[in-house]
Amino acid sequence: MTQSSDSHGKGRHGLQLVTDDSPTMNTIRLPAIVNDSAENLGLQMRIRELELQVRSLQRQLALERRHALIDPLTGIANRRALAERLKAEIARSQRHATPLSLVVWDIDHFKGINDRYGHPFGDDVIRCVAQAIDSHQRDSDFTARYGGEEFVSLLPDCGAGDAKCLAGKICRVIQERGCRLDEIRLGLTISCGIASLHGHETAEMLFKRADDALYRAKATGRNRVVVEFET
Repeated sequence: MTQSSDSHGKGRHGLQLVTDDSPTMNTIRLPAIVNDSAENLGLQMRIRELELQVRSLQRQLALERRHALIDPLTGIANRRALAERLKAEIARSQRHATPLSLVVWDIDHFKGINDRYGHPFGDDVIRCVAQAIDSHQRDSDFTARYGGEEFVSLLPDCGAGDAKCLAGKICRVIQERGCRLDEIRLGLTISCGIASLHGHETAEMLFKRADDALYRAKATGRNRVVVEFET
């Protein structure tokens, strides 16, 4: 709450609702209320009521923003959240000259799973893989569902070699666990491509190199981890 005085010495109260919705700050200004007496209980109660309304709106906006960044099927970050985080991680990596790797994951033979068992089971498979990746990554890593059966992970302070070791571990976990629905236990494998940030390249360039590596993993037998420039 802000307070100022006009030329006649009367107190004036104004309330602002400020949100941090990236990339710009948004401000909602509530009408100022003229206060002729500091002891006016009715006015003070009204100001308090407006303050509570502002705080409630702030909480609601923050909650809606969080929901807008979450994939409803898996509960992990969505593509929009990935775009924001990738931009921030690239800037940090370039500013501090630290490594950054990006992993693109894709569930092998997913169309066949959907065709044979139906989309509800396919959704369970997507959730199963999302949980496996999210629960076995480092605390500093970030994973989002990119779309369909594809996921993307960001690995800060991690070069291509270390990223390959981490990705290989997760692939083995998924292969060993598979996915179970009622009486069905389905064996699963996943392929991934890895690229590391080079100089001042853009997010699009980094993603394309990882996606190209994923394509090679798929083309050479699936259930593989392929780093950029590997054959």
